[in-house]
Amino acid sequence: MLGLAAACAVAGCRRGEAPRPTADGAPPAAASSAPAVASASGAAPSAAPASPSGVAPSARPLTEKEKQAVAAYKAAMARGRLATRERGYHAAIQAFNDALAAAPTDARALAERGFAHLGDGDSDAAEGDFTAALAGAGDPELRSQIWFNLGLLRDKAGDPEAARVAYANAHVLRPSPATRGKLAGRSMCAVEIRKAGVEGAVLVPSWIDLLALVGPAEEEPGPPREVTSEAAARARVCGPEGRSVSERPCAGDPPWIFPREYATYTYFHNHVVFPRKPAGFVVADGGHSGGWPARCQGIRSVNGSTDGGLLVVDGFFSGAGAVFDGEPNEEQRCRDGVSHHERTFYDARTGRAIVALRWPEGSAVDVKVEGGHVVVSGAECNERFRLDAHAAHVR
Repeated sequence: MLGLAAACAVAGCRRGEAPRPTADGAPPAAASSAPAVASASGAAPSAAPASPSGVAPSARPLTEKEKQAVAAYKAAMARGRLATRERGYHAAIQAFNDALAAAPTDARALAERGFAHLGDGDSDAAEGDFTAALAGAGDPELRSQIWFNLGLLRDKAGDPEAARVAYANAHVLRPSPATRGKLAGRSMCAVEIRKAGVEGAVLVPSWIDLLALVGPAEEEPGPPREVTSEAAARARVCGPEGRSVSERPCAGDPPWIFPREYATYTYFHNHVVFPRKPAGFVVADGGHSGGWPARCQGIRSVNGSTDGGLLVVDGFFSGAGAVFDGEPNEEQRCRDGVSHHERTFYDARTGRAIVALRWPEGSAVDVKVEGGHVVVSGAECNERFRLDAHAAHVR
């Protein structure tokens, strides 16, 4: 383990500050000599944790209670950083819990607790803390640090493309030798681009089969009725004719969006349905909205379009309240996650997924189709893919 002086030499902390935890303190699968820049710097926060009244500390003198919260936060952060440097990750997590008790949404405390969870081998907890920290971190340097640690986490999970994108986002925000090292010989584009292993759309031959896939527009009381005709299946899929246009999934021009609700979990599975000629449908997976517990619902908006022989599904996932944060005193808590855009291109004839793109909200990324190519620009991107419908791959 690096000593204090060596750690500061690597991490670049200033005199009187604790060093940033280095990737040498991360699990072996993610180890590197580069600093784990996604954990916060050792500097004391520039402002006190938010007070219960919500009044900014600069607007008036702090109350005695707020002063105590600031002192508790600083002391807990110092304990957590010391424990992290000594690889005492369980103690570090407890200390950062204390810091978050004083400042529940503090991005630095969340980021550093996430790094401690990463060192402790709890990838799910680390992911939750990093995404919640990203949602609340306004400082570009801190956001870069968090993205870097997400890269370490995704490398550990065996997902090199997601790791590359995390490092690229870190690099766009704050280029450093660490980000350049992780991206050496790889694209610095901050868009996740997947050309293989993407789930294709489903070819559905009839309304009866579509009913089986997406379910009825509205469940009716009593046992389910057997449907034996195309007209009856369409009526059940699309809803009663007497309902308003806004309440009927098949109203308006296709493609149509069918959210299938599982009421127990307040959970929606979005299907994007493209009619085929002369009959049948291509059904693309539009992703999930909601989840368990019911209050932690990341909302995904979905729409579809066509471009020649291509089917395009666009999605936006709002991470507001999407991260579940345990059950203190049997009360559910939700925190913000990372909002992102999604775009997937399918072959209209076969339903094969050609390429899937994903990028975080707020990044300077532009994705468009131009002359049979997908063109990705901005955020260090200069990517151009030829979209050949019915071809075996993207060129």
